[in-house]
Amino acid sequence: MRLLLMALCAWWLRPGVQAARPACGRARDCVAGHHLNDEFFFTVHGQNLVINFSEAQYVELECPEGVALGGAGMPSFDGGARVLNVTLRRCSIGADSLADALGALNISVLERLSLKDTPPGSLSALHLRGLEHLLRLDLEGTRGMPLRVEAGALLPLVNLRMLQLNRVQMASLQFPPTLHSLQLWFVGETRLDLSGLDQLRALVVHEKESVTVSALTAGSLESVVLDARRVSFPAASRPRSIRRLVLVNWNETDLSARCDDVELLQLRGWVGEEPAPPRRWLSHCKKLREFRMSFARQKSVTPGLLDGAENLEDLGLTSCQIDTLPVDLFKENRNLRIIDLSHNKLQTLPSGLFSNLRNLKELNLSNNKLQAAAVGTLGSLVSLQDLNLSHNPPLLDLCSGGSDAFIVSVSSLAGTSPLKALTELEELRLGHTGVSHVCSDWRTSMKQLRLLDLSYTNITSLSYLDFHYEHSGSKELTVNFNGTPVTELTVDAGNYKSVIADLASASVKIILRATLPCDCSDYWTALAFGDLSTQAQDSVELLCREEERGSLADALERESLECAESSLCEDQEGCTCSVRLDLSLGVVATASCEGAGLDEMPSRLKFKEAPVWRLMLAHNHIQTVRLQDLPDTILELDLRNNSLHRLDGPTASKLSTVPLWIANNSLDCTCYGYDLVTKLGPHVRDMEQATCDDGTSLKEAQNGDPSECSSALVVATSLISALALLAVMVAVTAGCVMRPEMRLRIKVLLLRLGWLPRRPEPDDGRRFDAFVSYAHEDEAVVEELVKRLEVGHGYRLCLHYRDWAPGEWIHVQIAASVQASRRTLIVVSRHFLRSKWARQEFRQAHAAALRDIIPRLVLLFLEPPHRLPLDAELRSYIRINTYVLWTDPWFWHKLKLALPPPRLLPTPLEDVSVNKAESSPLHGGQDTKPCSPEAETDT
Repeated sequence: MRLLLMALCAWWLRPGVQAARPACGRARDCVAGHHLNDEFFFTVHGQNLVINFSEAQYVELECPEGVALGGAGMPSFDGGARVLNVTLRRCSIGADSLADALGALNISVLERLSLKDTPPGSLSALHLRGLEHLLRLDLEGTRGMPLRVEAGALLPLVNLRMLQLNRVQMASLQFPPTLHSLQLWFVGETRLDLSGLDQLRALVVHEKESVTVSALTAGSLESVVLDARRVSFPAASRPRSIRRLVLVNWNETDLSARCDDVELLQLRGWVGEEPAPPRRWLSHCKKLREFRMSFARQKSVTPGLLDGAENLEDLGLTSCQIDTLPVDLFKENRNLRIIDLSHNKLQTLPSGLFSNLRNLKELNLSNNKLQAAAVGTLGSLVSLQDLNLSHNPPLLDLCSGGSDAFIVSVSSLAGTSPLKALTELEELRLGHTGVSHVCSDWRTSMKQLRLLDLSYTNITSLSYLDFHYEHSGSKELTVNFNGTPVTELTVDAGNYKSVIADLASASVKIILRATLPCDCSDYWTALAFGDLSTQAQDSVELLCREEERGSLADALERESLECAESSLCEDQEGCTCSVRLDLSLGVVATASCEGAGLDEMPSRLKFKEAPVWRLMLAHNHIQTVRLQDLPDTILELDLRNNSLHRLDGPTASKLSTVPLWIANNSLDCTCYGYDLVTKLGPHVRDMEQATCDDGTSLKEAQNGDPSECSSALVVATSLISALALLAVMVAVTAGCVMRPEMRLRIKVLLLRLGWLPRRPEPDDGRRFDAFVSYAHEDEAVVEELVKRLEVGHGYRLCLHYRDWAPGEWIHVQIAASVQASRRTLIVVSRHFLRSKWARQEFRQAHAAALRDIIPRLVLLFLEPPHRLPLDAELRSYIRINTYVLWTDPWFWHKLKLALPPPRLLPTPLEDVSVNKAESSPLHGGQDTKPCSPEAETDT
């Protein structure tokens, strides 16, 4: 056992087992710093040095200025580093061999050595001694000062397979015969003879001036890239083994010989004597699969140029200034799969040009001058998957076969394009063209699309249909409207929910930045785009035409999406009217009469033309407000800077739930102004500024002791009651012998005085007795409510988890549920107050209460309100409205009093109509229902 443990210890401590890492060791003038992942930091002779090291893989370092590679002070690797690749930057060639210099650092390179930005010097065979095992060598000099390689310096590298020389001067072109790949970048050689390189397979030459290559004896050469100002590579010096040939500025354009096995031919720059390659130029290249020519500066293509190249699959004629194509150009090229004709001057395409190409997958016609009629020639390419027509400015509308006369202004009515048969398309690029509509076949027929690029086109209007794509591909579809001058999104009450569904789809991404008027016509658009997923929010940006108004979402939040509607106040001098839409309130009209010189409330506003009104009456001389001066439903009233003194009881009661501005009026805060002082308050928005006629603030008057006024009112009320009782008794006695009409009047009077019980609440067709709004953390309380109310007493409750239709927008379901319920029961807790929908549901129910005489909002507090973080609006509400407390021992009794009596059989849900104008926002409508069809059928 002892021997076994000793053997294990010896194996564990054997040299090279522990991970090597660079360190200063005993070197002077070397200070080790920190290291981060594979980076190790040192200071050598006061200069920074960074060594990149990956165990067994690579070492990279840059020599500090004035410090030799193997000089004193350089860090070394403890235990040695044996790596495949070593890269040395800015390291001077010293007197010793590179292997010795690396040995001083305890580095052994196994396969590849790279010298980058090497300072001027002379590399000899001595420097490469000990590196005979190298498989690859990269030598790179500095700009303007090349590294010199002495004659025969590379010959000792008997195992070298790859050699790359960049900015290097060679005394003689002597290369190891074992080379498989040779790359020469700016070595200054004009004649390159590859004799003796029998194993060479790839050659790359880049020179500034002309270069002539002779490689006839290089029988294994398969790939050649020659790039210079003028290239000479005649057929007599080319081996037949070449498969890939890339020539830049080639001056030997005869392909009649030694082209049999070439599969790829790329020519950049045409320097032949003829203006264009001749007919059947590629006929000897029987195996040619890819041919690309660029920058040839030819205006036409020779008929029959491609004849004989029957195996051609990939063709590119780009940046050649071509303006016409022969109709029979592709007649013998049935196997073509890719055609690139971009960056030319094509205006038209011959009819039938592509009729022979049944396998074409990609066609690039971008950056030409094509007109809409040219697109008609593409209808036969039913196998096409990628079509690029971008950057063709004359390419106008393509819908309805390209006939502009048929196009109407509404994008949703745009017809089909000449591309409607191309149902296999995956990418359609039309950016930077004159296209002004989204053709219907792009949305409905091309179900495999992954990209529809309509960026920087002339599209100014988009309809709800332009966001709906019948996409069935496995990958996401991106529709790019970036850079389009879109100023109108035609979305209305009937289709905004479909836009929400389309934008929420994970399979379609819309990219759009539009500038809109941000008026009432954009209301449904704002709703549709107002609650998008994170992905849609990142790609869709809707701004207002007036920059200070911000985005469309901001305008919706501020409720400032308004349109002028002069018909509402054309008879009222000094007033201007506007309207906006509201999902729960319908049309909201605003009358702006500030500073109109009014002595009384405006009486000629057409209150009956809109269901809800906002009256802006500041800076006038109005002395009194009567109940008959107000619309049936008022959302807001601004009476600042007027001459208002008192309000009667009914008027003060109506305004007690209305946001009100009343500062700078001579308000009567005595007993005679009792109704104004006591009933106004929770909704007075400028309470801090409102003052009484004696100089005290209205807030102080409300906080004062009302006992004196109460006593006076009690005496007055008692006297009035006594007189009323006497009058009633007389009336009752007389009514026994009077006509039925008089008896009816007496009955109405008794109801008003509260001496006759009221009839049960009429059945108004609402489906539910109560809509329960709560946070999901309070589900236990809701379960108890359901057990006691539904099971025990027959109430019909509306619960979101049971009665809401899946997939509907939450804003819509809240509004519809409130309107479909006789009461809204809100379970107020700390969880509910943190919910983002708390304010929305409370506001919807509160708005319904404003419209109806019956109080429809019931608040159920799970703990006393003073312990909860209520906002100002809720605090104001509970000051003048009662609520029920969950911990109250009389809770169930009080809750039943707050709710209407349950109905035995619920009536069908009444349609809720939200108005939307075709010509005006005051007319029209769209039905909205809160529950799923299954739930509706159950009732």
